Amino acid sequence: MLLRLFHRCASTSTAARPTNFTFPQRIERSPTAILESLNSCVQTDGGNPAYMFMDDPFLIPTSAYEKRQLALSKASGKKAARWIIDRYSYAFFHDVAVPSIPSYFPTYTFDEKEFIEPDESTLYKLMNWNKVTKAHEIYKKCLEYKIDVSDACKYALFDLLCIYNSENPLEALLPEEDWYRRELNEKNQSNLTSRTWKENGLAEQMFEELKLSATSEQKIRLYNSFVSGLLKYNHVEKAMTIIDEMKQATIPIDLTTYNYLIRSTSLIKESYDQRWQFVVDTLKEMKDSSIQPNLRTFNSVLYTLRRCPAYEQGPKLALAVLNEMRQCGIEPSLGSWAHVIMIFYPSDQIGFETQMLPQIMDELEKVAQLEWKDSDDGEFFFNAMFKATVNCRDVELAKRIHRFLMVGSNTRFIPDGFREQLYYTNLFRLLFRVDMPEQVMPLWESVVPNVYSPSMNVMEDLIEFISTWNIQDYYVRLWSDLLMLGFIDSRQTNRRILDRYLSLLIQTNHGKPSTEQIKQYANIARQILKRFPLEPEEVEQRFGSTNDASAQQQEMTDGQQEQQQQQQQQTNQLRPKLQYDGHLLSNLICLLAPADDWEASWSLYEHYLSNRSTLINALNEQSLMSLLSLANRKNAINSALDIIETINELQYECLGDALDLLNRNGNLPNQSRQHLKTIQKKSKVESAHHVKLV
Repeated sequence: MLLRLFHRCASTSTAARPTNFTFPQRIERSPTAILESLNSCVQTDGGNPAYMFMDDPFLIPTSAYEKRQLALSKASGKKAARWIIDRYSYAFFHDVAVPSIPSYFPTYTFDEKEFIEPDESTLYKLMNWNKVTKAHEIYKKCLEYKIDVSDACKYALFDLLCIYNSENPLEALLPEEDWYRRELNEKNQSNLTSRTWKENGLAEQMFEELKLSATSEQKIRLYNSFVSGLLKYNHVEKAMTIIDEMKQATIPIDLTTYNYLIRSTSLIKESYDQRWQFVVDTLKEMKDSSIQPNLRTFNSVLYTLRRCPAYEQGPKLALAVLNEMRQCGIEPSLGSWAHVIMIFYPSDQIGFETQMLPQIMDELEKVAQLEWKDSDDGEFFFNAMFKATVNCRDVELAKRIHRFLMVGSNTRFIPDGFREQLYYTNLFRLLFRVDMPEQVMPLWESVVPNVYSPSMNVMEDLIEFISTWNIQDYYVRLWSDLLMLGFIDSRQTNRRILDRYLSLLIQTNHGKPSTEQIKQYANIARQILKRFPLEPEEVEQRFGSTNDASAQQQEMTDGQQEQQQQQQQQTNQLRPKLQYDGHLLSNLICLLAPADDWEASWSLYEHYLSNRSTLINALNEQSLMSLLSLANRKNAINSALDIIETINELQYECLGDALDLLNRNGNLPNQSRQHLKTIQKKSKVESAHHVKLV
């Protein structure tokens, strides 16, 4: 029976087996296809710090100053490593990377022997290593020695001279420096409209030389490269002269030159109508020459309209340009939409009723994944958030833009730290004005401090927001944020933040705070006193006693004493110094007194008495009454009388309440009661005479 079943199964499987096999077609994949697949399996966490700030969790920077310091320190370290690689190049030729990474190898050092008998290969090698001026020098040497140089090599050198304005290209910024390029003010990152073209430079000399022997085909490349260089460095007068010469000689203009020409329209024509007519005429020339425009062409047209901020026809013409793009089969890039935003919202007061920005977001949210297509794409998110918060003042629109930024890898379209800082500043300042705490605080906690380190003005807005909504659960957390973001220091610019925060805590004490809150607020005041001691003696106790140091100096040599003095001077410079005034002392007393911290409260009062001639502002009524209540609870009668005398000297209206408070103390001796009557009798404060003393 089993044998019969086996034969039946075997015959069935043989009959169902196919007689031939078709191999699947090979799918061409990129070298990074596996990495791209793995990347698609994870999601971006928008709350993590940038890669260049990744470190041990304790060392991850939180304040804006620490982030900048760490990024530029890393860049400095990379430059030092590059110097060592170039200095000891013989030790760094062991290549273990597959594929090889040329940037990890030492920079090629040219030997003077290569320049004795130069040839075309030397020119190419110099150009590949960005030694453009040296390549031109060797080219002239080849002409002098009558060494043959091919036309391809000549025109490649000429192209580089036009691209880099007859200079060697500036060294590219490291990623850490590029993030702070606006602060570093690098020349190669500036976007100035002033003329920077070198008159009678190497490019012009080589142009006049090649023009004499160029064929008709070579003249096309020669003239277009030269005009593109002139327009790139804003020498529009000479560029227009060369273009007229090209038209007279029937030399065709290529697409790249047309793009540069359209983008320079605002430098060529003055009035808005003349600029637009010039753009139209240029596009007609392209059409007559059968030159198909590309994305850069249309972005240059939109850029020209953007440079006409008060042009009434600007929005209408921008929509016409977008329609023309779609008819040509070209989808707008983020840079295109960035220009459209600035055309429809040319100033802070114009464009609110257009509703153009929400329509742009509708278009972009249909795109599955954004791609970097144009150099202007990095402006979109900054421009969109700025106009949504300043012009539209639309909270939902601002949140919508931010959600779109957090999708996929869209955060790469904020290209530098300056734009990122302003992006989040505009976002949160709008949210603090009009949104609800349950919507704002989760977003704040998700980006601060890893992604965004707020400025002092934003922190003031946050304190005002918390105070308005009375978010008491966030009062202590706010102190941690202020410490973490570097706002609690001795800088006078940050003093305003400290005063605003302490006033917020005191405002809570006016109500009925819990015992736990009172203790937490008092601990904050103690931390301030610990970080910024009142007297120099307290600082000496923290950093070491000067008496012990003077005793040790007797046993030291002159050289050791001088070295110790230098170290002491450096230590003094590092000591935190905060200029206390009456307002700050009052706030600290108001936080310490409810927690029954008599020693710290009284030390603040004594500091005021000993420095009252130099301190700005006096202690306010609230702090003196809080301290008097504490002294009364502690039965410190003499101290209480001293506080009442200070209130009388300052002529505060609370003197009557102070006299009544101490008068109701059952342990008050007769001598002290007589003292109270004396103060009442001599006082000029009217409220003091309304109190009936026993």
